[in-house]
Order: sequence, then C-alpha cells, then structure tokens
Amino acid sequence: MNQFLKKNWPHFAVLAAFVVLMFAYFSPEFDGYNIKQHDVEQFKGMAQETVAFRERTGGEEPLWTNSMFGGMPTTQISILYTGNIFQRSLIGLQNTIGVPSAIFLMHLIGFYILAMCLGLRPIVGFIGAVAFGLASYEIVILQAGHNSKAMTVALMAPVLGAFIMAYRTNWKWGALLSGLFMSFQLASNHLQVTYYFAFLLFGLGVYELIRAVRSSELKKFAITSASVLAAYLLAVGINYGNISLTNEYAKHTIRGGNDVTIQSDGQEAVKNTSGLDKDYITNWSYGIGESFTLVSPYVKGSHSAMIADSRFKELVENSDRSSADIKKIMDAPFGLYWGDQPMTSGPVYVGVVMLFLFALAMYFVKSPVKWVYLAISILALALSWGKNFMGLTDFFIDYMPGYNKFRTVTIILVLIELCVPLMAVLLLERLYREREVILAAKKPFLAISGAFIGFLLILRVVGLGDNFTTRDEADRVADLPAQVEQQILGMDPAFFLQNYQIDVTDPAQFKQIVDSQVDSSLEQYELIKEVRRDVFNSSMNRSILFALCIFGVLALYFFTSIPVVAVMILTAGLVLVDMIPVDQNYLSAETRDNGQYKHWLPEPEMKYPFSPEATDLQILEAEMNKDASVKKSVEEAERDGAKKAESLGYTGADRRRVIDAYRFSGLNFATNYRVFDYNGGWSSSRASYFHKSLGGYHGAKLRNIQNLFDFHIQYSNNAVLDMLNVRYLIQKEDLRLNPTALGNAWFVKNVIAKETANEEIRSLGKEFNLDNTGTGVMLVNGVEQKNSTIFGAEKLAYVFPGKDTLRIPLANGVRKGDQILWVMDANGRTDLIPALTLANDSLSSFSKLVAMEVKADFKPSEDAVMLKSEAAKLKKAQFSGEGSIRMTSYAPNKITYEAECKGDQFAVFSEVYYPIGWTATVDGKEVDILKTNYLLRGLPLTGGKHKIEFAFSLPKYERSNKLALAGIGILALLFAGLGYSEFKKSK
Repeated sequence: MNQFLKKNWPHFAVLAAFVVLMFAYFSPEFDGYNIKQHDVEQFKGMAQETVAFRERTGGEEPLWTNSMFGGMPTTQISILYTGNIFQRSLIGLQNTIGVPSAIFLMHLIGFYILAMCLGLRPIVGFIGAVAFGLASYEIVILQAGHNSKAMTVALMAPVLGAFIMAYRTNWKWGALLSGLFMSFQLASNHLQVTYYFAFLLFGLGVYELIRAVRSSELKKFAITSASVLAAYLLAVGINYGNISLTNEYAKHTIRGGNDVTIQSDGQEAVKNTSGLDKDYITNWSYGIGESFTLVSPYVKGSHSAMIADSRFKELVENSDRSSADIKKIMDAPFGLYWGDQPMTSGPVYVGVVMLFLFALAMYFVKSPVKWVYLAISILALALSWGKNFMGLTDFFIDYMPGYNKFRTVTIILVLIELCVPLMAVLLLERLYREREVILAAKKPFLAISGAFIGFLLILRVVGLGDNFTTRDEADRVADLPAQVEQQILGMDPAFFLQNYQIDVTDPAQFKQIVDSQVDSSLEQYELIKEVRRDVFNSSMNRSILFALCIFGVLALYFFTSIPVVAVMILTAGLVLVDMIPVDQNYLSAETRDNGQYKHWLPEPEMKYPFSPEATDLQILEAEMNKDASVKKSVEEAERDGAKKAESLGYTGADRRRVIDAYRFSGLNFATNYRVFDYNGGWSSSRASYFHKSLGGYHGAKLRNIQNLFDFHIQYSNNAVLDMLNVRYLIQKEDLRLNPTALGNAWFVKNVIAKETANEEIRSLGKEFNLDNTGTGVMLVNGVEQKNSTIFGAEKLAYVFPGKDTLRIPLANGVRKGDQILWVMDANGRTDLIPALTLANDSLSSFSKLVAMEVKADFKPSEDAVMLKSEAAKLKKAQFSGEGSIRMTSYAPNKITYEAECKGDQFAVFSEVYYPIGWTATVDGKEVDILKTNYLLRGLPLTGGKHKIEFAFSLPKYERSNKLALAGIGILALLFAGLGYSEFKKSK
C-alpha cells in the first residue's frame, strides 16, 4: 500500500484539488440548495406523469405520456433503460453528489483522464482540466439546465484520450477504454454533441491513416481502427435503445420530414423535407464578430439582460455620469448584449491564458497532429456562424448526413473548448520535457507573444466595427419617429391635454411631443452605446492584462532559472483567476438584496417546482364535484403525498407542494381530458405538471401536432379544440369551460376522404369562397384575385386606387352555405353584413366590396376527415352515428372503452395517432388504427357491444435492455481477459 501511495499520490492530490474546487464553487448545493435551472424545471413538468406512473406501478416504464402536446412518446422526455448500467451509473452519480457539481467534477476528471492517456504530468493535466471545466459555455449550460449536454461534453475528453492511446501507445487497452467511455457518452444522451465530436475523431483518424502510410504501418493502423470501431459499435449496442428509439421517433417530429408542403396561408413551404428547416437550424448562430468572445468575454456584452440586472451595473454606478444619466441607462429598453443571436445566457469564453498557450503551441509543439486540432477548431468556428456563413452551412445541411437533424449550431463550439486546452497542455508538457530545446527558441517566443498581445491591442483600439449596437436595434431606432407617432395617435388626446397641456390635434404641438419622445429615446440609446463601449474596453483591458501576465510567467521560464513546477503553479493560478470571475456572471453563490440566492433555490422548490394556481384548483374542485370516484382518487393521492412529505422532512409550504403534486396526479389517473393554458402555450410545461395539457415545452415535438398548431390551434379553431377534448381553457387568471368538447370518443356520420395531407389538414376548418364585387383590387397573399377559395389564414387586403389599403376581415360563427358581404358605407366605414340583410337595404346605403360564402365547415361531431389511403380500409363512408361509447379506464400506455353500436359505426378517439407502438383490440382481436382528422385515431366497429383497448409498447425497448446487458457482459469479459493477460505477462 505504501508503494502504491508513493507512486500515485499526485493523482490523489489532483483529485482532492478537484473536489475542493467543486465544493468551493458550488457551495450552496452542499447547504441544501439546488441550482435554479430553467430546462430542469420544464423537465419536471413534462415528466411528472411518467414519474408518478413509475411510482404507482413499482417502476414500470409507460413509454408514452398524455401530459404534453396531447400525447407523445417519452423517448426524449424520461425513459429508464434497466439493462444499461452506464445510464444508471450516471444518474446515480448525479443523485449522490448532486447537480451541477457532479457534472462539473466529470469535466475535470474526464480531461485529466485524457491527459493521463497522453502521458502528461499530473499538474499539467490539472491545468487543462480546470480550463476545460471552467470554460464559460459549460457554466452557462449548467445554469440553464442542459445537464445531458454538459455531461456529454465532459465525456468527450476521456473518449478522445482512449482514441489517442489506441493509436499511439496500446491499441488493446485504448480500444477497450474507447468502448467504455463511449458507452458512458452515449448514455448521457445528447447525440448532437456526440455527432459534432465525431468530426474531431474523424480528423484524427485521417491523420493516423496518413501517418501509417508514411511509416509503412498500415497493418497496425487497420488492426487499431477495426478494434476502435468494434468498441464503438459495442457502445452503440449497449445504448441501442436510446439511439434507435430516438432515431425512430425523430422521423415523426419536426426534425424529420413533413407531409404538409404548404404554409397555413396556402403558400408553398420552403422547407428541408428530410430534417429541420434551415431557419430553425440556424436561428441561434454565432456572429462573426461575436467569435472574439473566445479571447475576450464581454466584447459583445455579456448575456441577454438589462444593465440594471447584471454585474455591470456597478460599472455604471461608479462612473462619473450624472444621476439623471445613470437612471436613464438603468431604465433603458436596450440590453447589455449586442451580439447576433436572438438571446444568449452568456458568451463562449475559453480563456485568454489558454489561447495564448494555444498560439505558442502551434509553433513549439512539433507533432503535425496540431494541424488537426487547428483545422477542427476553425471548422467548428465557421459552422457556428450558421446563417452568417450560409455557404458552408448550406453545404453541411444539404450533403452531410444527419447534420440537418440538429438545431442551435453554436453548440459545435464545444470542440474549441476541448482543442484549445489540449494544445495548451501539450505545450506545457514540452516545457518540462525539452527545456533546453525550448530555451533555444527565445526569438519565436517573443515574436509570437508580441503578435498575440499586439493583436489584442489593435482590437482594443479599433473595435469590432459594430458601433456597439445590433442591426435590429439600428432599424428600430431609424423607425422610431413613426413608432412614436403611431403610439400617440392610438391614445386619447385628452390625456395629453390634461397631463402635458399639449393639443395633439394641432400639427405643430403633435410634432413637438413626437420630437421630444424621439430625442429622449435617442439619448438613452446613445448612453447605452457608451456603456457598451465601456464594457468592451474593460473586457479587452482584462484580456490584455492576462496576456501580459502569462507572458510574464513564461518569460521567467525563458530568461531565468525558475523551476518548471513554479511556472505550472503560476499558470494554474492565472487560469483560475481568469476563468472564475467570468463564470460567476452566470452561476455563482451571489445573493440578492433580499438575501436570497440569485442562482439557487431551496431543495424542495426544485424537486417540486410548481404550485397550483387558482385556475388549477378550480379545475380540481370541478372534477371532484362531478364524479365521486375522482374525489376518492384525489383523496387517496393526498394521503400518499402527506406520507412522502413526511419522509422528506418537509413542512409548511414545502409540504403543500408535495401534497399538491400527488393530488393532481390522482386527478389525472382518474380522468382523461385536456387543458390548454394560453399563458404558457407551447413554451412552458407548467400546465403539464398538473394536467393533460395541449401545450408543453420540447424541442422535438411531433410533426403532426406542430402542423395542427400552425394551421388551426394558433387561430383558436374551436372545432379542433373540441375534437382534442380540450375541456378547460386558461387565459391569464381566468378559467373557461369548453362545453362543446367532444369527450374521449364519439361516433361520426360521415368519413370524408382527401387526396393529400395538405387537403386533409385544411379541411379541419372553414373553406370560404371570395368574389370581388367592388371597384378595388382584392389581394390574396399579395396576388390580385377576382375570386378565390381560402381557408382563413391567408393574408387578405383590398386596395382602392390612390387610397389606403384595407384588411379584409372574415366572418366568425358562420356555417356552411351562409353568404356574407363585406361592404362600405357612405362615410368609408366597412362592415360584414349577411346577404339577406343587405337584400332589404332599399336605400342602397352600402356599396359591395367582397362577397363571401362558406363552402365547407368542419363539424368534428359528425364528420371524420382522412386520407384516401386510410378511407380505403373502410367498407363504407356513411354511418348513422347511433350508439354510445365511453372510456372505462385510463393509464398513459393503456386506455379501455366500452361501446354499444346500433349497426356499423365509425368511432373517433381524442387520442394522438402515432404509427409506432400503439395497438388496438376490439373484443380481444387486434384491428388497424386509422389516422383520422390528421392527428387522431379512428376505428370501424360492427353492431353490438364491444370492449376496446389501446395499448402502447415498444418491442425495441425490451430488446434494448437485453442487448445492453449482453454488450456490458462482453465488455466486462474483454476487460477481464486483457487484465488477466497483462497480469500473466507481468508475472
């Protein structure tokens, strides 16, 4: 043991330093707090039904949830693979140590493993690990709650280390460790990061091939490559469930194809038919000028926040500005960030110290592999520009397999976060190993250092040429006079007369107040730009200072006899002092004026993040009063919640949170209807925490529900809400009961077949015929039309020569066959009038502009719409609609019904159609589920009584657990075999 400790004490010392750093940075976590993570809070909402179901059933996986978007698989929400010990180990690690500290620790350990695979000294590995773990983007995504992404990034380093080991030192251990670490990375479940990481592995693989050809070692290369690929395939097999189910699910989401080829207004959709839309892929694109945040964090501001809500508030308050100017700055509607992204939580900063070392490494590290790391870094940077560099982006979207499945191209910058510290530590290691050779190159050191610092000085003086603003802001300011005029014209003139003694009906006084408002806003704008200039300058000043500091440390190495270990200690200190203050802008132990943490919450508020609002409680009360069995289920769940709260030691409001979560779970397992919360819509899972919600929060929604939202839900098509069984509507603080919701299932009279998905989805609303009967020009989507068939979302306008353009309104509440006229009276006012009413206008008070007739009106209680391919499976298209059908039991993965049909009938179910996993049985016999009303399920039934069951299961899920166990067994046997072989050799 003494020999073991003497040999390995540096590793234990480094590990201890990692733990100390973790405890110091994330200290609130170890005082009973959890980090306030937006995406984790949203995850709690979307996964609530799944978690409750597991608890009720002793761990059964539902694989489907009805709590979000009407219903969807849990593939990318919450699914546990019991056979995959790698997934269970990562979850166990995070549950044991806590989040985000466990993920941060994995960054440090992961990079240290990479350093050890390269044979670097412990202190060198420590420096690289700290730089990697403290890269600002990693702290930013931890604060946002992107835990799977952060863990996958952390595991890039050991995978890379094993890959290099396989080719350079020991192909057997390298290949096995590749399989081990890749299994962990795939289990962390962020395939986008793994996909980007493959670019680096591929680049290194090509380098090794070229090296093998030049050194005539193709056989060794082939054996190593085959072994590493086999190890990766084994890792894929172990994680087959997640990869396969994700790939299968993605085909039916917004990341897959689209059967609808038009927009809601009828115009042709310009879409990528096999993946995400290009605009969606590149919406978050790093600005070309924004790339300088890699070397100086605040050159585009910090994060999307007002100055008053940031740490730069002190920069303003401590300036020599007047109190009036300071107040204008704090109240200004312009934020601290002026980059190209719609918003950001923080910059990607890898550290000026690390980049300084990276620049030196490009000369002093003699291995040609450095060009691979440089090339991959440049490629990653160029791809992160997205829409700002569409030539390259278009090429990758169009020709690189799988690239169009991922959004937020800025994520690829994680490759730079890995490559920069890796090259830096290769330089530091060489300072140890070849001091005499390095010392002979003083001139290149001075030249590269001078060029780097000179570049920073030039950047400090010249700036980025953005005038400290964005294009959108500049356009907004240019349009400011028109905006102010419009705002004033929309207000009551008496307000200005009473409060400001200005008559806005007087052109001179109107101009006076407009100019005053515009001048005030422009003054604020200029003050904000001054603050931004100060932020830019302070950022560049700190970068220049740190560059000078690391130059000074290395100058000691070159021009004195200082021990190398002292250089390493000073460098490590500089990295910490450089990175931590930047990171604390985005995640820190800082408290607000009220004493509460800025980034942390008490544990109960994170475990049970939502409390019911008045509208939620009204729904609960209404459903309990309606059905005694529902009340019983809620009361039983309340007792379970009280026991859970007691076991957790929660009291007061925290206890109430737990009990409420259980009460609503009891409600949801006893009922099956939907709630649509307009307040959160499709950007929040709060409603999903308490109800079966039509809304939700997810980056991979089913394509059909997204299309239905685009065409109908966003326009409040009540017929669609009815067929989706939306019983309650929440808007602001008001709750509205939808009395026409159709329930869980119903019989229809007519099946209407359509040729295409375009026709099918548009048929779920009204179809209008418009005829221009006036003297003006009718425009439909900007094109002149004499008559036109429309569906309600088109852009309609009416143009009178030499006069204003008017918007053509559509009549609400009209039915099929109704005829409406859009008319204008003698005063130029327009209105919609029934044709019968106008026929009685003997005085000809109105002039006709547009005649409207409703040609079709979707009635979900009577009609079912489907494609001809589905309708062909039916024996007939007309039914009496007589009989009854009701739901008898509910679980997210199994719903049963009882039906009594008077003759053959067609039943429509208000459940989301999904082509994989769902099976239907009628009286125990499996039958086909027909896609109905674009999104729902339909079944033909014969006369008489029937028991109907929908059940959801994924055979791939069961196979994946067995495959994972088999793969883990093979990997374990290979490790045991190689270990035994090595032991025998050592004997």
